[in-house]
Amino acid sequence: MNHLTHEELEGRLNAHRELMIDFIAALLSGEERVQDFARRLTEEASFQDHQEDPGVLSEDDAGLAAATTAADEVRSILEAARARADALQNRHG
Repeated sequence: MNHLTHEELEGRLNAHRELMIDFIAALLSGEERVQDFARRLTEEASFQDHQEDPGVLSEDDAGLAAATTAADEVRSILEAARARADALQNRHG
């Protein structure tokens, strides 16, 4: 089993929480907000910190580590959602 650091676990949980809050808010606000949510999700998933080399982060950079893990988790969720949407579209259409 893969053991996560505290920062990795925090980042993944934060990503899930923020996605759920944004998604439910978009659903409650109508189709235009759902489309805005999908656009923002794609933009956020492309977050990359080109200025820091992950190998040189100190243990004091826990916030950056959690944010990077959160971005990785959003990217992973987006990839899985796209794959599922493609599969559903191919099955139904």
